[in-house]
Amino acid sequence: MTRALRGLGLVLALASPAAAQRVTVGVQGVFADYRELSSALTYSGGGFAGIAQLNWHKFSGDFQVAKINYNPTSGSLATDKFASTQFDAHLRWFLASGVSLETGYTKRDVSPDFTTQNFTAIRLGIRANYGLGPGANLLLRGNYLAASKFSGGGTAPLALELGLGLSVGSASGRWRITGDYEFQRIDRKTSVPVPIQQAMARIGAAVGLW
Repeated sequence: MTRALRGLGLVLALASPAAAQRVTVGVQGVFADYRELSSALTYSGGGFAGIAQLNWHKFSGDFQVAKINYNPTSGSLATDKFASTQFDAHLRWFLASGVSLETGYTKRDVSPDFTTQNFTAIRLGIRANYGLGPGANLLLRGNYLAASKFSGGGTAPLALELGLGLSVGSASGRWRITGDYEFQRIDRKTSVPVPIQQAMARIGAAVGLW
């Protein structure tokens, strides 16, 4: 929780592309799928997430905390359920035509320990924000996950994250209905390839504080 509050403070000190100056907070329901492919460990689960976002001139930032309870899927070799807490920070610099450079940080902690992999990485990529009409926006995101670290050791020469989002609400941005999908593919290697995949779908609502 202390880390979450520190991250939230960092985001609220930063900023966004399109809007002038606005702080937005929201809640989302989360549906997720997690797989460690080499060992045929597959899980599905659900939970909740909170998000805070700040727009300020050409800067933007958001910070998300998601708590997800996973259970082994039918046919999986996994036997134990686990809980995942994921922290995500995105910091952006607006370029032009809705396109922003994006960096940030992701951290996933699991409980009980060693059920699956704890994971941290730094994001480097790009995000596009397109207006579909008054109060409607489409988001596209692509990131390379650099400096990946795992609780069980190993490296990830290739780790990618793709995202798609849609939000609909008032033209002023005072309220919005939000939905997004995020996919991570992490080609983890120890002495052998042990790739990881995670997919998360979120749907919720957000309100602008000012």
